[in-house]
Amino acid sequence: MLCQGTVLKTRATDQGGVPAADPRRSGSTAIPIILFVCSGNYCRSPLAEGIARLRLKQAGYSEQIMARSAGTLAEYKGQPPAPMILAVLREVGADGQHNPPHQITSEEIEQADLILGVAQEHLDWIAQHYPEAIPRTFLVSDLIGERWDVLDPGVQELIPLRQCRDTIDRVITQGLPEMIKRARNRREV
Repeated sequence: MLCQGTVLKTRATDQGGVPAADPRRSGSTAIPIILFVCSGNYCRSPLAEGIARLRLKQAGYSEQIMARSAGTLAEYKGQPPAPMILAVLREVGADGQHNPPHQITSEEIEQADLILGVAQEHLDWIAQHYPEAIPRTFLVSDLIGERWDVLDPGVQELIPLRQCRDTIDRVITQGLPEMIKRARNRREV
């Protein structure tokens, strides 16, 4: 299966390029965060973040649940979003990722209420580096009761990117109630 993208909007970062803390996350009224993870935070996870933000907004949850993305590698740190990712997200009315491409931080892991990897290798990486996050880390496909990886389509050709976007969109749309439930679960415990 392939994945498709999200339009990227960047957000403030600290001087090291790490995402700045969101003021809506402070205190006991913090809203849940869903963190999508891929390898470089350049294709699949930005697509998933953009699609999730769109579907959450359409369902009336945009102010109640935040979607973000990060990568397991620092390969694209400091680069702008991939233009074709932004394009395929715009095609469906989605915005891009909240922060520029970056490697996942311990702060993001700590803040995330639900972590969704696009492939098993990302779950394995999180388990190795952040074992405390294992109970709230799943494959995106788990949202619809299936278990498979979203294949990396690259960022050079529109057809594979659209297929990837549509695959991610199908999973997030069908799995939206489950995604919302899992994101809220950590706050309700």
